[in-house]
Amino acid sequence: MLSARYGWLLAAVTGLGLALSFPYPGLHFLVWVALVPVIIASDSGSAWRRWCTGFVAGFVWRIGTLYWVAHVMITYSGMSVTTGAVVTGLLAAWMALSTGLVLLFVPFAVRHGVVGAAVFASGWVSLEYVQTILPFGFPWSLLGYAAGGSTVMMQAADLAGVWGLSFAAVFVNVAIAQSIVRGNRARSSTVAAVVLVIAIAGYGAIHLAAAPLPGKAHGLGMQGLRVAAVQGNVEQGRIWDSDELQSILTSHLDMTLEAVRHEADLVIWPESSVPLRSGLEADPSTRETLAEVARANKTTLVVGSPHYESLPSGQWVATNASFLVDALGEWTMRYDKVHLVPLGEYVPLSWLFRFIRPLVDAVGSFHHGKVEQDLFADSGGGIPPFAMAICYEVVFPNHMRRQVVRGATFLATITNDAWFDDTSAPYQHFSMAKLRAVENRRYLIRAANTGISGFVDPWGRVLKSTEVNQSALLLGEIWPSDQSTLYVVVGDALPLLCVALSLGGVVFCIRRPPAPLHSLVELTDKDERKR
Repeated sequence: MLSARYGWLLAAVTGLGLALSFPYPGLHFLVWVALVPVIIASDSGSAWRRWCTGFVAGFVWRIGTLYWVAHVMITYSGMSVTTGAVVTGLLAAWMALSTGLVLLFVPFAVRHGVVGAAVFASGWVSLEYVQTILPFGFPWSLLGYAAGGSTVMMQAADLAGVWGLSFAAVFVNVAIAQSIVRGNRARSSTVAAVVLVIAIAGYGAIHLAAAPLPGKAHGLGMQGLRVAAVQGNVEQGRIWDSDELQSILTSHLDMTLEAVRHEADLVIWPESSVPLRSGLEADPSTRETLAEVARANKTTLVVGSPHYESLPSGQWVATNASFLVDALGEWTMRYDKVHLVPLGEYVPLSWLFRFIRPLVDAVGSFHHGKVEQDLFADSGGGIPPFAMAICYEVVFPNHMRRQVVRGATFLATITNDAWFDDTSAPYQHFSMAKLRAVENRRYLIRAANTGISGFVDPWGRVLKSTEVNQSALLLGEIWPSDQSTLYVVVGDALPLLCVALSLGGVVFCIRRPPAPLHSLVELTDKDERKR
């Protein structure tokens, strides 16, 4: 039985390994082995000790990937260093709770071969999935994103989404831990893990071999589009300064005119690229300027700006919105952000978290958009329907998928990552957006205020991208598609199945608590000595 000291050390090693598997440095191969130390450490001891060991691993992991939250709060909300650090620690602790919870079932997982590994992986995926539906859920850096860090391995995302990759990574970790602790008695799960990895890699290799060269038409029968992503590189401190408005608009318009000189059919600006505190509806001059650019150049324009409207109660509410101006210069469509950033764009249970209000006041308190909204399209400008995601909501797999089910032929996401400055957050954010392209087998256009902007093809290959903190105009060609994938058809069936399987495992453990594996090993050794 490992001492508590070594248990904490192994937990910290797991947390560090998981953190390193995400950008930066993005050592994605570590995700396939990083859980092994904490699984071994959690094999013995009380349930409380197993939970604490898992919590330590999860906390170190989350601090390593979410350290930038403290930077955002301290720099842009006026929080003290102490308060910002405490809030970041609370977020990491909240997310680490689930890691501790799933580690409770390590003895069952290690004792029961393939079934144990599958149930444990199901529990992990279930708790990841819960993060997408809870008010305080924060589905950032799911394990599947690291497992899909390789272009070959990410191809399997079109089967079961990011969830399938998370399941595979956890299953392999449990199988390795079983082989270390149980030796030959874990042969079946070891073989299953090897087969699983080979199958995922083989599937990816076959898809990439059949894919066209990056940037080339892939024969899906739909006409290609010339598209542009504008990266204005406006520092966060300038965005809502009214004295900077004209300068911001001018820089974006200049790049837009450059794009139309290259015959761009669609030009996309970032989130909050038209930073009008009173909303576009209250500024007819700006609306007409943008409409004239679209009309004169016969191009479709998408911009980001707040939207304000009055409810029947007389209350005014704001949404984080994007607007489409068609090739005739008409403001035809608006999309309101559905998934708002908790403690960033709104405060769940705000009466309980009054100390976080300065951060929300810095960006505004927004209302959620409707889940079902009209798809952006411009038939007159030759732009077929496409999916839209604003900033954080691109990390919700089902958000893009629902729009593809309704007919979206490519994906677009706009964001303002100026908050993150020179941290690893922009790289983490971009890596998660890439997987949406593979899940849906659609081209993805990303326009980010300070980067990373880019074009991603249906195989997750980055065709073009920008550096962070620079002004840039990206020009390229994409091919809309109406084809489907298994993930688009079945959606989140895998995590729901995982919920059922993990609940079954919980019931089994309650009715028949597993003995720690080290006890079983001792009994086996005694039997062998008797012989």
